[in-house]
Amino acid sequence: MNIFDREIALERLGGDQELLDEISVLFLQEYPQMLDRLRVAVQQSDANTVMEMAHSMKGSLSTLGAEEGAILAMDLEMMGRNQALGGSNEALQRLEEMLSALHHELAAAA
Repeated sequence: MNIFDREIALERLGGDQELLDEISVLFLQEYPQMLDRLRVAVQQSDANTVMEMAHSMKGSLSTLGAEEGAILAMDLEMMGRNQALGGSNEALQRLEEMLSALHHELAAAA
């Protein structure tokens, strides 16, 4: 199963392969820092930062056609928005696993 759906991503970017390549490279450079901030926020029960970081990741993942990741990020975003971080460690672990697989797919496609 592909984590990254190139067709969806291209559709969202108006068929611009060059733009998709640029966004993919930027995502690969930026997501580790975002993930670190999200991880710290979950550890510190900082619901607002969980919400903000998860929201940013959700947008990036959606643009890339990584629907499973966008859903996982949305789950974390809602936990933060609702100030209810129970289960956030497990949700974060699932997101990390998906991001690892996405990283490999995007790097292979580059």
